[in-house]
Amino acid sequence: MTGAAETSEIAARVAEQVHLDVPWDLVGERTRRYEIHLQGTSVELERGPIDVEGYGLRLFRPRNGGVGIGFQASTDLSPEGFRAVLADAESATRHAEFPAKSIELPSGKPAPGGSEFLDRKLWEDPAEALRGYVHALVGGFRGKSGAAPTFGSVKAVLREQSMANSTGLRVAFNSTSVELELGVKAFGGPEGRPPGEFWVTRSERRLEPSRVPAEVEDWCRYAADVRRAVPPPSGELPVVLPPDVLSGILPNVLGFRFTGWARLRKLAPEGGTPLAAERVTIRDEGAYPWAPGSAPYDDEGSSAGTRLLIGQGKVGGLLYDSLYASAFSTTSTGNALRGRFGPMSALRFASRPNPSSTTLVLDPGDAGGLPELAEAAGDGVLVTQLGWAQPDPVSASFGGEIRIGYRIRSGKIAEPVRGGTVGGVVFAPPGTRSLLANVEALGSRVELSDALAAPPVLVRPLTVAGASS
Repeated sequence: MTGAAETSEIAARVAEQVHLDVPWDLVGERTRRYEIHLQGTSVELERGPIDVEGYGLRLFRPRNGGVGIGFQASTDLSPEGFRAVLADAESATRHAEFPAKSIELPSGKPAPGGSEFLDRKLWEDPAEALRGYVHALVGGFRGKSGAAPTFGSVKAVLREQSMANSTGLRVAFNSTSVELELGVKAFGGPEGRPPGEFWVTRSERRLEPSRVPAEVEDWCRYAADVRRAVPPPSGELPVVLPPDVLSGILPNVLGFRFTGWARLRKLAPEGGTPLAAERVTIRDEGAYPWAPGSAPYDDEGSSAGTRLLIGQGKVGGLLYDSLYASAFSTTSTGNALRGRFGPMSALRFASRPNPSSTTLVLDPGDAGGLPELAEAAGDGVLVTQLGWAQPDPVSASFGGEIRIGYRIRSGKIAEPVRGGTVGGVVFAPPGTRSLLANVEALGSRVELSDALAAPPVLVRPLTVAGASS
């Protein structure tokens, strides 16, 4: 599914103006953004399409035995605009030196990887597809007297991306992405407790209205459980972590530390080092079906593929883009990403590429689902949602507030808990306790959550700081 034939291919058009004797690459982008904002169950605002077209030019000039890198981006596609971009990029090469003797950019026409990154219905009629999803979302709350949405938004971006470079590479593809934010509040009842609220935030490639009724049931139940939750226990306890929690921890740390960027700064682990339990295998999959980071090519035009990061507990390899691969006389792994997170995610052409993970995949085990993992835990905590886990890529530490979880007593999932914190380090030197080293059991079913596809895991132990004994 390579997208509609009308891909704008801005990069190829701008490339016709480039006449340089040094390596260069271009990324071009046209985005159309649609949004629906909710106040309760009422539509407060509809916006779209919000159109943006632009491109980014990167060039590499020899400098003092290394390479000077220049980058500039613009939404001005005129010849005058390009000349200004080129002048700024040339100027920047005098101040941004990189330790590589030369740069090897992808060439030819690489075969695309994967196929499931474009929602056809959303692409063909975005406004109507978004309204249909919101209709299903609001309808899911009808008849629920004790719970309701407080605010929300559904945002869709339709992206036409193209790439060109000095080796003759020319590729283009279309993709869709969706962001959901929703607050669900539970209230009422004779007990006089304050309302409980559960927040939903997620990124996907497609809209799936058929999933909404079951999801609303879960969100309302979590919000109701927040009302009656008690503080968690304190101590070094067995903790069960579902994919939704792991996705806020693992990609931020592994996607930084397992890269050429980290290797250049002596932060990456050495190949073959045991960093996790033997049952842990983690791969980076650039074309994982429907993942937010899935695409046929990375942001330099290399084919998407699969890379082993941790195999049976040991470090397998690192992730590279063309620039950092050149620093170590190796080849790109297809892991160049631009502006994936934060305010620049909607204008990726305005960011330089850097090596990062796409979608991390943690292989499943044979421990079943949450009930079976709770049985194996015996006495501990199931964490359903953490407040921002604050993963620190440099130290690999993490820690966050338990927004909603459940006590595990005698192998059974018991009363809800809230407050306190759970934390630790994702990985550490051999022989040191860490999340990955202490994985005792892996669930049998993998679920996709943002940039991670994983089963639930049982970690024994993690540090839980609560207020009850």
